[in-house]
Amino acid sequence: MSAEASPRVTQTVRCAKSHDGKVWMVCVAKRTYAFAGGRVTLADEQAPVVIDPDIEADQHDRYRTLRDDMDLFPPKPATDVVVTGRAHAPGKVRELMVGVAAGRSARVLRVLGERRVEVSLEGQVRFPDPAPFESVPLSWDLAYGGYDAYAHDELDPPERRKGKRVEPSPREEGVFAYPRNKVGRGYFLDVDRDRADGELLPQIEDPGDPLAASRFFVQAPRAWLDAPASGGLGWVAHTWYPRIMRGLGAFLEHDPPAKPIREMAFADGADLGGPFRKNEVLPRFVQGAAPGLATERLRGDELVILKYLVQGQPEVQLALPGEAPALSVRPPGAPKVFTPEAVLQTVRIDGERRTVSLTWCGAVRLLAPLAEEQLADTKLGVTWGRW
Repeated sequence: MSAEASPRVTQTVRCAKSHDGKVWMVCVAKRTYAFAGGRVTLADEQAPVVIDPDIEADQHDRYRTLRDDMDLFPPKPATDVVVTGRAHAPGKVRELMVGVAAGRSARVLRVLGERRVEVSLEGQVRFPDPAPFESVPLSWDLAYGGYDAYAHDELDPPERRKGKRVEPSPREEGVFAYPRNKVGRGYFLDVDRDRADGELLPQIEDPGDPLAASRFFVQAPRAWLDAPASGGLGWVAHTWYPRIMRGLGAFLEHDPPAKPIREMAFADGADLGGPFRKNEVLPRFVQGAAPGLATERLRGDELVILKYLVQGQPEVQLALPGEAPALSVRPPGAPKVFTPEAVLQTVRIDGERRTVSLTWCGAVRLLAPLAEEQLADTKLGVTWGRW
């Protein structure tokens, strides 16, 4: 690894495999900018290259959510646009439409105040009006999803050994944990309806596929593909649909969908029509952005629009900085210096800190991986310039 980094730039060299098994020397350069009033300037504090995925674990040390994905993939098919922070209303409201756009990548979400489902003794479902709110975290915990442990026990009882119940592992949870978002709220299978009375409803929704009282209960475990899409702007975990299907192929069982798959309505969902083969890895497995936010490969000079994602500013428009790194790299013993073209891998936007980080990648094809000591002696040169 090379670390010829100044306080204002972070860079590294690693080896990685692409989805087709080819080996690459990946050269990564990253820069963080601050924005205020539409003006973008180099930030004093630079975000580091993410070497390993930042995974949030549960109390049993099991994969829960993906807080941040690694930066060391070979060139992605498209640029991931990932937004973290909160939704900020201009005052107290019950509902708010928020969104982000960067080039042709865009996503709009509906944010609601807190509410709880009402289920009558006859099983009729009613959604009350949401409570007023001013700010809501952009968290997958508040989006549609979750794990229906009760239905799991009823429909697929756990094993019992010596009179003790054995809790299912995450893998055994299967489709009883909503494949699009295992940590959200509102995912109930149609078993003993009254148990859901008073449970919290999602506060973040996809307005193109909202949860309604008429579709609150999912009719069967394998009917999950017709349930509402989860609304989010952050990283999609490796173990969630659609990313898991792109990485493992025909892994999640599901009934034939009765309606169009929501993710296929976005330009970055065209590969989800199937059929999937077991253990098939698709190029877009490396894309970790929410549906709609990895539509094209950005240049780094696009207009970004943030709607109700920055406190005190209903709409923020800013142009990405319009500069890119020129990369030069020479492994030990190599007969020449390589100058791979840098492509924009990820745009991370933090609405609370008012920063945007751009990660660029250049790749050199290798016949075999370099040893750690070879990578340590590899010199990476990075020169920043405008388009």
